[in-house]
Amino acid sequence: MMKETHENEAGTELIIGRNPVMEALRAGREIDTLYVSKGERNHGSVGKIIAMCRDAGVIVKDTDQKKLDFMCRGGNHQGVIARVSAHSYASVDDIFKKAEECGEPPFIIICDEIEDPHNLGAIIRTAECAGAHGVIIPKRRSATLGRRSRIHAVREGDEHRE
Repeated sequence: MMKETHENEAGTELIIGRNPVMEALRAGREIDTLYVSKGERNHGSVGKIIAMCRDAGVIVKDTDQKKLDFMCRGGNHQGVIARVSAHSYASVDDIFKKAEECGEPPFIIICDEIEDPHNLGAIIRTAECAGAHGVIIPKRRSATLGRRSRIHAVREGDEHRE
């Protein structure tokens, strides 16, 4: 079965529809966020998808039907869209290792609640030009990385905030 995917304006891939999202989860695909249409949580396989996402540490957001329609440009989302990571995230240890390999003290940029992907991109490009070893962004309430990022970026969970 062919997965139905789209790329949004931020350059991140979207997987639309219940079966494609479930296949991606089973395959271990790194998913940033699952968007679920309000009122769909208990319909069909959506409950199982949500449980799989929670087990994998994926953020689940209830979303308006119109937003889902807009996100997938009219595709048949069946009340479910997954936003896939465009970039693999590093760990904080990776950043320290990179600094050590360079023989430099760690230079780390820490961002909080940067929601615009263009602003995050500008911060990452500036960090790279300034010689930063990595950028830390929160797992929640933050834009995601685009496909062109070359600097180590870490998504740190903020479960303690909930």
